[in-house]
Amino acid sequence: MWQVWVFLAPLCPICQDYTYYLNALHEQWRAAEEPQVELVGWFPNPTVTDEAIAEFADCYAVEWEMARDTVGWSEVVGARFTPEAALVSPDGEVVYRGRVNDLYYALGKHRSTPRSSDLALAVEQALSGLTVEPAETDVIGCPIQNRLPFQDSLASQVFAGGVRGL
Repeated sequence: MWQVWVFLAPLCPICQDYTYYLNALHEQWRAAEEPQVELVGWFPNPTVTDEAIAEFADCYAVEWEMARDTVGWSEVVGARFTPEAALVSPDGEVVYRGRVNDLYYALGKHRSTPRSSDLALAVEQALSGLTVEPAETDVIGCPIQNRLPFQDSLASQVFAGGVRGL
């Protein structure tokens, strides 16, 4: 199964705005005849509590998987901002990293509607067997200032049991 990882922060206003768009993508991927994409929200700041994640999910009607990033996935994929997305192949290869779309073009500045849906395009290309182009896009968001370093021993457990095995 392909996985879309989105790195989030509960107090980041850009993350809050993007949850509506991500919810729509989740519904689209889940409604597919044979779902091939799983959406997971990772919270890389180690001070974020499970309660804060639950409140975030409740406030923004999130029905996709969310968890604290106790493995250090944000470091592995090179995520520097929230919200930043990574498309991970069933083999564990990151084929896209970057913005969800171009709704925000600078901090505090956004369009009424996005002009490009970068994450959705990456998923569409990957599911069609095409090379994802572009494989990386610039992200506007809140910097990830505090994160756990990558812990390989935990990573092998996660991939062995799937993300839901946490």
